[in-house]
Amino acid sequence: MSYDVADLNISSVNATTAETGIRNLTTQVSLSNPVIVRVTIVLIMAVFNVGGNGFTLVTIRLTPRLWTKTNFILASMLVADFITGVISFWYAPFLLIFYVYNNPCHYNVVVTALTPLWKMTPYVSLYHLILVSIERYIAIVYPLKYETKFTDCTLKWAIGSAWATGIFMGMTFTFWLIDADLRGCNLVPLPYHLIDFVLGYMPVCMFFVYGKILAIWWDQRERVDPINANPAPGTSVQLTATLSATQSGEADNTQDPKELLASTGPPSEPASTRDTSSAELAEQQRQKIKSRRREFKAVYLTAAIVGMFFILWFPHVLARVLASVDYNPIVVNYIGLAGGAIGASNFAFAWLIYAAVSKSYRRAYRQILIRIGCCCCKNITMQVDSSFVV
Repeated sequence: MSYDVADLNISSVNATTAETGIRNLTTQVSLSNPVIVRVTIVLIMAVFNVGGNGFTLVTIRLTPRLWTKTNFILASMLVADFITGVISFWYAPFLLIFYVYNNPCHYNVVVTALTPLWKMTPYVSLYHLILVSIERYIAIVYPLKYETKFTDCTLKWAIGSAWATGIFMGMTFTFWLIDADLRGCNLVPLPYHLIDFVLGYMPVCMFFVYGKILAIWWDQRERVDPINANPAPGTSVQLTATLSATQSGEADNTQDPKELLASTGPPSEPASTRDTSSAELAEQQRQKIKSRRREFKAVYLTAAIVGMFFILWFPHVLARVLASVDYNPIVVNYIGLAGGAIGASNFAFAWLIYAAVSKSYRRAYRQILIRIGCCCCKNITMQVDSSFVV
């Protein structure tokens, strides 16, 4: 997805007569204020984008416990978002120059040639969303085969494919320069922009994937909750040992030692051995439950990111669909302007979702901020956090 100039339909009519030119100029002036507002929003979003995503990338780089496969995919997506933010600083003046102070129809070739510049990295970002959804699906649905199905080599190829596919999809807009009718204002037909919806928006919103994960999560919760409702394993072991000792004491007081030996048979294994074995089994069970919870917390993070993408880009996609069916151009134009600005916040504030959902990211952010604030302090020791909670 991208907030591109196709949303600005103020130049869809060719200036063939003086009357048409005056009408176009009037329309352009009437729509200049929304464009200026959009430019302002884009610049603000770009500041949050570069600052927030840059800080998150530094945090991931300096926090080894965040070096998981899921976070590597998210880090690669943050790189694409960061580049989008940098491009926005150039894109905003472009909107002002071509769509407020000039007639963009005179620069239709330039606009079409530059479209891939602000199309490629958003496409790369959304294909990373598809990738991380698939990775979480494999981790939850096939936990025993995850390491064999999603190896480090597979991860590298998957991230590379996301970048290659996103760059290619953005570059397809330049193909419309081949044998193009330069008399037209928009060289790229509006229906072609539905590629954002068909090959971008819908594949990211893979509801069946999260439906399957939700069903598995519910089943796992039903299994884990009864275990948590039982007494702690250590407590039960100590209680069993206490009861055994009490019963033995009572037997010693009421029975003859020879009769007691004959009734109990040969001595069994020491109680300490049994306690150690029970404690190890309980610890293994706790670790297994903790591992499953960690996997599902990563799902929460991914679902929050995808949900944010779905909500913020919906107005933009709606404008695309309405424009393709020749709906009221004025309505479509305003929806497109608002939708593009709202969608830009997806790139700018995605890193805040990490802090809101993930305890591990909150800890990492806090530690990096402490490190930055106390870089000159020599008597402060950073707290070591070995948690791998995502």
